[in-house]
Amino acid sequence: MAGIAGIRSSGADLEGMLQMLKHRGAHENWLGPEQDVRLGCCLLPSEMMPKPRAYACEGASVAVLDGHVYDTEGGRLANAELVLSLYQRNGLRFAEALDGDFACAITDGNELILARDAAGLKPLYYGQRNGEFYFASEAKALCPVADDIKEFPPQHIYTPTLGFQRYTPGIEEPFDFETPEEAARILAELLERAVEKRMADGVPEGVLLSGGLDSSIIACLAKECRPDLKTFTVGLGDGEDRECAREVARYLGTEHHEYTYTEGEIIEALPQVIYYLESFEEDCVRGAVANYFASRLAAGHTGCVLTGEGSDEFLGGYHELKTAKDEAELQRMMDQLIAVAYNTGLQRLDRMMAAHSLEFRTPFLDRAVTDFCLKIPAKWKVYGPEQVEKWILRRAFSGRLPEHIVWRVKIPFGAGAGSSAIMDSLAEKQVSSSDFLAHQQTEDGLRLNSAEELYYYRTFKDSFPQPAVARLVARWDPAKGDFRT
Repeated sequence: MAGIAGIRSSGADLEGMLQMLKHRGAHENWLGPEQDVRLGCCLLPSEMMPKPRAYACEGASVAVLDGHVYDTEGGRLANAELVLSLYQRNGLRFAEALDGDFACAITDGNELILARDAAGLKPLYYGQRNGEFYFASEAKALCPVADDIKEFPPQHIYTPTLGFQRYTPGIEEPFDFETPEEAARILAELLERAVEKRMADGVPEGVLLSGGLDSSIIACLAKECRPDLKTFTVGLGDGEDRECAREVARYLGTEHHEYTYTEGEIIEALPQVIYYLESFEEDCVRGAVANYFASRLAAGHTGCVLTGEGSDEFLGGYHELKTAKDEAELQRMMDQLIAVAYNTGLQRLDRMMAAHSLEFRTPFLDRAVTDFCLKIPAKWKVYGPEQVEKWILRRAFSGRLPEHIVWRVKIPFGAGAGSSAIMDSLAEKQVSSSDFLAHQQTEDGLRLNSAEELYYYRTFKDSFPQPAVARLVARWDPAKGDFRT
């Protein structure tokens, strides 16, 4: 993980922008050569990364990288040198050859090239003021220097000359299957490879273990790669998710760590959660609170973890999908979930990990895994008269974990950790029905969904008064044709 930023300007304060991102790389800032386009990044502690991954510099040619990219020949974790090398070899088609999650920038001193991964796991924003162009990993770094702040779209590259261009990632090897059994077997094999690839450098030491299906699968596979695996679980009390996490940890034999947070800690942490999250969307905030405490716990024991994020979007894990009247509508809703994941669930994950300078890796978002998931029929994801969510994934790992863990009903992360009910109660104390009705429509032109969202919105505006930042916030409902409201 790193924070990256850059300017096409001779007078802007690049170091000041990086200071706003210091949580993303708490070790030091690196500034590229002073030239028409200047790039910089903030770095993780050097003892974690023997060779800096976040930047590469060859004379006037500079690349900065936030993310993890892999050498396609050997599958080894690479660094910004690979990004710069691919650009020098392939020109603007370099992003097609990048395997991993990334936001990156390249310059030869005069031209600027930006790119973001297909899933949008790594964040990137840009803005302008008085004809000058700025970019950064988070919107907060642009607030002092830019007026018009926008989010960089996933699976795109940008140059000032050509504007935004959508690229097509390299195609993974095809897999043919005709039956659910064949699909389940291939899915399990691809996930095994994805976990092995992300653990090959020895840096990840643990897994954020909620007790749900996805994180339990990742913990199961990670334990096969690392016998001394650590697992981390948080909650407000001893809820169902926490009990299941303990059972999985015992079953796998991990070094298990837990933390119980309190209502008072939620109240105290909420402004920081919303500041780092850069959102007031109620589902994101609820989940972010649990992520915040989980990443804080893990950061006290390791610098890098694996997570189970991404499965719900690609394998049908949301209860709202059960409202689909036919397979075509189900597929449309799943496509929408994938399309908005980058600024909802993935944004929540990235920002809460970054808040504690914790690096994370997401095997479910491996390109080979996601490519294969897109080929699996929707009816095998939400399956049968009972509409079992993520059915094909459960089928793939039946027998490798306790069966009731494999087949238990999904609980949203914030609810399973126990924070959602408390946060709903807090909002009721702060915002009355009449207050909500009077302020449901905001001065930014947004319509809020609930009193709880108004409560978060007011906290958000304390940190981000600019209307442009509020308009970046995604708010969704999978049952609608357009998730944004």
